[in-house]
Amino acid sequence: MTTHCTYCGDAVPDDDYETHLRRTHADELTGIDERRVGPPSDESKRRNLAFYAGAGVILVVFVLGYSLVFLGSGADASSAAVQPDATAQIHEHGLLTVQYDDTTVEFTEPRYVEADGCFHFHESDAQVWHTHCDGVTIEYALETLGMDVTADTFTVDGQTFAEADGDDVSVTVDGEAVDPQEHVLEGVESVDEAGDGAGDTVEIVVRSGD
Repeated sequence: MTTHCTYCGDAVPDDDYETHLRRTHADELTGIDERRVGPPSDESKRRNLAFYAGAGVILVVFVLGYSLVFLGSGADASSAAVQPDATAQIHEHGLLTVQYDDTTVEFTEPRYVEADGCFHFHESDAQVWHTHCDGVTIEYALETLGMDVTADTFTVDGQTFAEADGDDVSVTVDGEAVDPQEHVLEGVESVDEAGDGAGDTVEIVVRSGD
């Protein structure tokens, strides 16, 4: 089957008609015919490239934004003996209690809520810790909360307790004494199970000497 071109009158095979219009009458086409033949192939390619380039930019911005919000603080500025791996993403939970003399730390206070990308608390979970990086030690976790802890010292709000000065510093996980500078937190995915004690239950109890 052929179609007579409305511009030049030539008989053109139906399969080639749109190509004929584009190549021979590109500057004469009506609005309807322009929509019929579509943009030139190179223009279409440019549009596709622009689309994918735009999508790529959006993806890069998203990844950078995520990194700044969730991973931007903490590990780079930490002085902990063992640093977490911010590139190894996990999401685990457990329990933490800190008590010194007659004070029990309330982790729902704003200064403790989502203070670090690798380790933090949420306002709704009073004692449930969250880790988002592999390799978070107890020392690192406490450091993100403004506290320093070793096997025999503990510092909070400018006050230091030390066994060398007669104070008692106890750091346990599930009832067993651990070195906070070496012990890496191990948790579970479920917040509810963590609340029931399924992940590491960390207890730090400090008493001033007589």
